[in-house]
Amino acid sequence: MTVWLRFGSAISLCPLLACADAPRTEDQGIGTAAATTGPGVPAGTSTDAPGGTGAPGDTDAEGSSEGSGDAPVLLDVGAPDGTGPKGGTGDGLGCEYIDVLFVVDISASMSEERANLAANFPNFVEVLDAYVEDNGALGYRVGVTNSSINATYGGCETTMGLDGTMVAWGGGFLNMSDCGTGGTPWLDGPAPDMAANFSCLAENPIPQANTLSDCGAERPLGVMERFVDEANGGANEGFYRGEQSLFVVVNLTDEDEDAMYTDTTPAATKAALDGFAGGEERYVAVTIAGPEACESAFGEADYAETLETFTDMVPNGYFGNICDGDLADSLAQALALIQSSCDALPPPEG
Repeated sequence: MTVWLRFGSAISLCPLLACADAPRTEDQGIGTAAATTGPGVPAGTSTDAPGGTGAPGDTDAEGSSEGSGDAPVLLDVGAPDGTGPKGGTGDGLGCEYIDVLFVVDISASMSEERANLAANFPNFVEVLDAYVEDNGALGYRVGVTNSSINATYGGCETTMGLDGTMVAWGGGFLNMSDCGTGGTPWLDGPAPDMAANFSCLAENPIPQANTLSDCGAERPLGVMERFVDEANGGANEGFYRGEQSLFVVVNLTDEDEDAMYTDTTPAATKAALDGFAGGEERYVAVTIAGPEACESAFGEADYAETLETFTDMVPNGYFGNICDGDLADSLAQALALIQSSCDALPPPEG
């Protein structure tokens, strides 16, 4: 069973360009990023979280509400279908691990979105923790990179990109810690400090250097391909645990793949991920971006047409609306898709 989720529609069960006329740049000290925004018009709709319409207190994998004082519960994820990795009744093998890569836009215009991601992540972790416990899975892993690639863009040099490698520090003079990574550029869960450590990594994922600059050319498709390259004998080796693991990539940006400077296509990126994961149904691709030029409490977002095309190609793909003004709904729907995809994880192809 493959579950397709799309922006603006309910769950269905089935067999998943914005380019600046000139580069924009701003020299950076550690802990800052260049502003890159595009024009927009007010817009934005959202869909109900899949799996049900539970009340906001329904946070664990069974859909039950457990009191947490007065703290708001941000994510509402419907109950899984009961065919977990150890249940023996799923359509596929089921996964024992979930390995999640976040590709985060480091533009100054994304500061509110990164803060909102950090605010929602404790609930994201709670759902993953409950899923692991209730379904007999062995754990999950989270890594963070950014959507910039170091290169020269029309006379402007970007040095703030991670080129698909994962970050392992806090990203600024005020936060020089390793964010709990302990020598590996990822976090393993369940763990008591998972949410705090993720927020530490995701706040400003940049390289360690004295002076950095970013030209505003977002290239998340190219970053995903470079992540795959680095996972095969490079800096990312060991993150993805292979046959028994569901790979998940979450792209968060208010821009599209840069049409002027990209070196790839949606089809080529999908092919790279297909090969990496062992088949197109062995990974989940989540994109939270602009479904059109739009505006929200976060600010303006460009229409991410190329990223939408890529996401539509992936059987387990979900495109969320960054202009909802809160990432909670998109993250809830992504979690439901992750759970169902883990339940039905097929064996690798070939």
